[in-house]
Amino acid sequence: MNVGRAYRIFSVFVALMFMMTSGVWAQKNKEDLTAERNKIEEQLRTTSRLISDAKKNRQAANSQVALIDKQIELREKLVRHHQSTIRSLERSVRGTDSEIRSLEGHIVALKEEYAQMIRQAYRLQLASSPLMFVFASEDFNQASHRFKMLQSYAEERKRQATEITSAQDELSSTRQELTDEKASVVSALEDQQKEMKALNSDRENRAELLSELKEKERELRKTQKAQEKERKRLNDEIKRIIEAELAAERASSKGEFALTPEGRIVSEAFEKNKKGLPWPVHRGVVTGKFGRHAHPTIPGITIESNGIDITTDTNANVYSIFEGNVSSVFALPGAGKTVIVTHGGYKTVYSNLHNVNVSKGDRIERGVKIGEVLSQTQGTAIHFEIWKVAGSERTAQNPNSWLQPR
Repeated sequence: MNVGRAYRIFSVFVALMFMMTSGVWAQKNKEDLTAERNKIEEQLRTTSRLISDAKKNRQAANSQVALIDKQIELREKLVRHHQSTIRSLERSVRGTDSEIRSLEGHIVALKEEYAQMIRQAYRLQLASSPLMFVFASEDFNQASHRFKMLQSYAEERKRQATEITSAQDELSSTRQELTDEKASVVSALEDQQKEMKALNSDRENRAELLSELKEKERELRKTQKAQEKERKRLNDEIKRIIEAELAAERASSKGEFALTPEGRIVSEAFEKNKKGLPWPVHRGVVTGKFGRHAHPTIPGITIESNGIDITTDTNANVYSIFEGNVSSVFALPGAGKTVIVTHGGYKTVYSNLHNVNVSKGDRIERGVKIGEVLSQTQGTAIHFEIWKVAGSERTAQNPNSWLQPR
């Protein structure tokens, strides 16, 4: 094998290896993009269903606005995803096009080598009179050498023919792949245009809803005042019960639970799961923010919340987010039932429940069903809180900093 041919084979090998590696990366990237798109679309389906339920049941206006805001956020995310998909597909198209050019060059080189071998064989009369080429030998050693040469010639010819056929098949397959990729680009562009249209529709719906709410502002302020009164009553009751629980722990023979060896172990385990704790419901959208913030639709109104409100499906199951002890179960008129679970130096609070499945004193594991969400005129939402109560600390935590991102 001469140096030029060896160099060509090495160059083709390197090019093919690069294409294979690029193909694997492109496939992985495509799989990641598909998984992300499926996740966003599932969230969109949930949000759209909740918006439909909210309108049908005439639920609280601020919940409707929050749901539409979430839908707009998801649609914008999906549009950006389509843009990423299109860029990825365009890169793949360019890579496949480059692969086709390399394969075409490879086939031309193989055919040229094959033609050179045939021409050389004819000069030596290997193709027209192979036996005469052997019989014309001057002695037995030369005849044996020529016979082996004929065998090598036949094998090399067969190998090159197979390699040419294989390269042509690969070229045909790659051309089909390029056609499919171009079709995928067109499809992705159509999906992007469809989502942009839906996004514009969502923004128009939000503007119409805000316009309707503006006309009902006096009535909404009255409703909001009553809701805030109920919220404060719930907040005060939760704080009072948490303090009562801690006082009982301090008065017990074991001392404050958060400081016992078991309490420290559970607290540390709870902290290690920060940002990784499951949601208390399988599907839902945060429609009530944590902390002090402006009302989403009524100017000049400030809301103070120790937790978040998660709007979900009617009668959705509510689950414990971590192992612990059920330290309280109580009911408040207008707020359904509330369950408090203690996790060492932390407590989780699940409010607006009915059909509660646990009792005070129960030891429960993560993912155990606590009850179901109670549907009310202001919506189907669970109010969820996380408190840090180790030592003298009594701090409401932002659940968004603890739950898995959605």
